[in-house]
Amino acid sequence: MILVADSGSTKCDWMFSGITPVPRLFESVGLNPYFLKKEQIIREVKKTFKDITVTKFTKVYFYGSGCSTDAYKEHIRSSLAEVFTNAEIFVSHDLDGSAIATCGNKEGIACILGTGSNACYWGGKAILPQIPKYGLGFILGDEGSGMHLGKLLLKAYFYNEMPINIRLYFDNTFPDKEDIIRSIYNKPNPNTYLASYAKFIGENVNFKYIESIVLTAFREFFSTHIVKYGKHKTVPVHFVGSIATVFEPQLRQVAKEFKVNIGNIIKQPIHSLFEFHQKQASAQ
Repeated sequence: MILVADSGSTKCDWMFSGITPVPRLFESVGLNPYFLKKEQIIREVKKTFKDITVTKFTKVYFYGSGCSTDAYKEHIRSSLAEVFTNAEIFVSHDLDGSAIATCGNKEGIACILGTGSNACYWGGKAILPQIPKYGLGFILGDEGSGMHLGKLLLKAYFYNEMPINIRLYFDNTFPDKEDIIRSIYNKPNPNTYLASYAKFIGENVNFKYIESIVLTAFREFFSTHIVKYGKHKTVPVHFVGSIATVFEPQLRQVAKEFKVNIGNIIKQPIHSLFEFHQKQASAQ
């Protein structure tokens, strides 16, 4: 039995088919090896599959944010092996999963816009060489992501750049300003915390000022990543992730500015990934 996982920093989607042919979808917290120790990963996976006979799984395909080096991949692989004891376990970066889900066997540019962000040029079978291969993470990179949106929003608030009506609404929504700073600098997973403010932005994106934050973040993503591939005007550019789907109108506006042809925009690549591995198994 095959199990496929697609994990960002915030959440992880798991899919398999059991007795019935209809795939079953589970959700857990994101399993990013940057932030979680082995025992934390094991605990979360066991909790997610507490009602499932895990010994029935023979292959586990895990695509995850943060799985950018052999060491981080092994961190995830060895953790999963403690739970899925009868399975072969394959670990890849979530960017590989997004490219498979959106491009298939065709050339294209695959992008992630979720809690974090990333992009690659997919040659049809693999990611073509690029530097850095899997992005720079939330401190140096993640342009256009939920983290980036939250960062821009909070900077505008604390630097007193917001229009007064939006500032008053922000004050009412988040009354404890000291807690915001504590959460960013003194608690784990600051990228996930910053990305949580994307909800406020989505709820108020009809305000021109709030929409300008989204457009600024997307323009930085396009200029930093997409245009540097050179073929961005001739091949489709695909997107996965919650930020891409929630702010699709703004994404399409910026794509038009950069003369980019958008292909697929999907929130969750898990369905396409599961179908891909099912077909692979049937062909063997």
